[in-house]
Amino acid sequence: MLERLLSRWRGVALTLITVVATVWLSMTGGLSLYIHPRYFVFTSIMAVIGGILAIAAIAATPSRDEHDHEHDHDHSHESDALGTSSARRNNRRPRLGARQRIAVITSTTVTLVVVVTAFVALIIAPPVTLSSAAVENRSLNANAQTVDSPIDEGETLRGRDTSSFTVKDWAAMLRQGDGEQQVLGERAKLVGFVTVDPDAPDAFILARFVVNCCAIDAAPVGVAVHQPGWQANYPVDTWVEVDGAFVTNPSASSAERVALMPTTVAAIDQPSDPYVY
Repeated sequence: MLERLLSRWRGVALTLITVVATVWLSMTGGLSLYIHPRYFVFTSIMAVIGGILAIAAIAATPSRDEHDHEHDHDHSHESDALGTSSARRNNRRPRLGARQRIAVITSTTVTLVVVVTAFVALIIAPPVTLSSAAVENRSLNANAQTVDSPIDEGETLRGRDTSSFTVKDWAAMLRQGDGEQQVLGERAKLVGFVTVDPDAPDAFILARFVVNCCAIDAAPVGVAVHQPGWQANYPVDTWVEVDGAFVTNPSASSAERVALMPTTVAAIDQPSDPYVY
């Protein structure tokens, strides 16, 4: 009976868990950890519609018990003509063999594990952001040239208000034509998380993830920050705010030819919206 119940309601349970998690994340702002904000409304609406349709589909499907009752009822009419003893034989449910019992127990256990795991992962466990571990698996600044730059090629930064520029903006400019020369001497106050510069131990990369659609396609961008001994004060994945100016990178071994020379580096809490768009 339990195996039938779980088999029948597993799909709707998973769907409802997903719907509740999606709506809850949307209401609390946590949905931004998974998808681009432009998809918030669409995702929430489709999640609710999907849940309603799943429940309707399950409700419209007759249960196996009802089917068995009708099946047994048909057999009872046939057995009236054959005699009471024959009816008893036809209506008797066969006992499950050892292998069948093991299969039922296994199936039931797997179903419970899947449902409980989904509930814990989507409802109970707090959502997490991409970190330096993801940077190692995705090439840093590989897509920086395709990211929209705050200025067009040929334009100058001189006299421009750069206070709203993010790590994404500076990383894009550094890879745009004469961007390195444009950026030198410019001041910036940037927020990001600390990740390792594999070529320069006296510098770290201030990184963010750029999300175009969802976290799956998020691309890491970053700028080098020259800070000898940073490891003692700012462990990897620490969120920091860096205020400084761009200079020719003092670390000759670094692949980043321009670095941010900080005036101040302060550890901060992770922003409510850690990604940039």
